[in-house]
Amino acid sequence: MEFRADGTLVELLIGRGDAPEPGPAGRWDAAGRLVRGSGGTGRVVSVTPDRLDIAWE
Repeated sequence: MEFRADGTLVELLIGRGDAPEPGPAGRWDAAGRLVRGSGGTGRVVSVTPDRLDIAWE
């Protein structure tokens, strides 16, 4: 998953030969709310230096 400074969110999907390829762009905000480009919403549950936990709905 790639979080960009302009508020877009890009999920990296498994593509040909297991190489990651970008999926549809979604949105994120500083409050931890996420909107998938492919549909669905989520929220950031916890953050540590090496992990980001997201609850998808």
